[in-house]
Amino acid sequence: MSKNNSIALLPLDNRPVSYLLPKQICDFSGIDLILPERKHLGNLNKGSDLKYLDSWCRGMRPHAQMTMIVSLDNFIYGGLIQSRKHDFTLEELKSRADSIKNLNTIEKYGFSSVMRIPNYNNSDEEKDYWKDYGEKIFKWSEITHKVGRGIKEGEISHEQLLESWYQSSKQIPVEVLSDYKGLRDKNLTVNLLWLESLHKNCFKYLIFSCDDSAQYGMNVIEAEYLEKEIKKHNFSNRAKVISGTDEIPLILITKAVLERSKIKPSISLYFNSTNGMNERARYESSSLYNSIMSQLNTLEVEIKDYKDSDILLCIHCADSIQGDHIFGNVPSETKQNVKKLLEVIEQTNKPFIILDLAYANGADSVLIEALIKSKINWSNCYGYAGWNTCSNSTGTALAIGINRWISEKENKFNKNLFKKCLLTRFVDDYAYQAKIRHSNITIEEINKKLSPFVRTFSEILGIDDINVKCSLPWDRSFEIEITV
Repeated sequence: MSKNNSIALLPLDNRPVSYLLPKQICDFSGIDLILPERKHLGNLNKGSDLKYLDSWCRGMRPHAQMTMIVSLDNFIYGGLIQSRKHDFTLEELKSRADSIKNLNTIEKYGFSSVMRIPNYNNSDEEKDYWKDYGEKIFKWSEITHKVGRGIKEGEISHEQLLESWYQSSKQIPVEVLSDYKGLRDKNLTVNLLWLESLHKNCFKYLIFSCDDSAQYGMNVIEAEYLEKEIKKHNFSNRAKVISGTDEIPLILITKAVLERSKIKPSISLYFNSTNGMNERARYESSSLYNSIMSQLNTLEVEIKDYKDSDILLCIHCADSIQGDHIFGNVPSETKQNVKKLLEVIEQTNKPFIILDLAYANGADSVLIEALIKSKINWSNCYGYAGWNTCSNSTGTALAIGINRWISEKENKFNKNLFKKCLLTRFVDDYAYQAKIRHSNITIEEINKKLSPFVRTFSEILGIDDINVKCSLPWDRSFEIEITV
């Protein structure tokens, strides 16, 4: 195993986005990605085998020059889902934290989530009481934030807001609220332990990710506190709080590659809507623009004017807030915005990456159908993403595009594997998420309906003799596993 060609990754869990997508990107980039056995990783209902994770991580110690990227949620709790549902004591968590910190002979990048607060009554990914009190806890958390910061809510006085907070807390059983606050306290305490470990150089870089965030809430307060602590301890060049979660390992893989590469691309940005770029991203606390810039700043990529840049990042958005395929939210008409974007792409002669952000949870059909009919040079398309949140799509598209650019310069690029990766994104983000997905979907229905889309994208990408199979690894419609 050579330092310049190997990266070890402990993923969040066994989902395709956690396990297979990083592998796809590394495979076409000539990177030897070392992963734990998938069967030992957590899923929706069961956490990872913690003893196995201990053993696997210790197995990396002899390779002292290797880069290692660690999901701290997986190592500590057994996965992202388990980080929200566990019953570990704080002492148990601290003990596990000490275990991973002691692997100080390896160059480690770590990422840990700030526990989310979803606004719905469903306990699939939360504790059992979320099915009855999820929306009430979200509202209590939101008002707690506003009361604590003196934020006014329209014409409502601070005294009225305080009364609303009191009433909201009365709607949640004492034992439920106590358990939930205890869970949050453990999450914040552990995240502060990770930050403190930078004093002993336990990590080269740390990311604290804000998963499924809103504008107000306890999670936003905690994220702000972590940001203040980062500045207080002068760790701004070694730690960052950013939106998203699922894309973070892709960002850290790309960051590691950039830091050891002799060549780095510069990027220019094109937004096809000024209004849209300044709208708050769905499921995030900041605007589309700030969310994108946060990830570019994490990568320390130089932003240049178009004429001086190596890669053009094209961001498609509506003039309004993002739509959402899951909840049937439709944004403002995007036809004219698509036209402007295509004019830019068709005229460029440099590599471009497409960020499809008009909707959350899937692509904009207006954009994709126009791309299919367009005269763009597909060989210059270095990346595409349009799934789930702005941050998820941004990190995915940047990782695909930047790693292709670097691997080409270093003569490690595998064109056929790249095409398969790009095909997977179009099939998943557009064909499945935007056109086919529904709550009661079956594997048979997915495979039947995907076939024409696979043929279309295979043709425009120049892929022959392709065989695509799909599965639902977590037995729910959100995660689809596409095997090309």
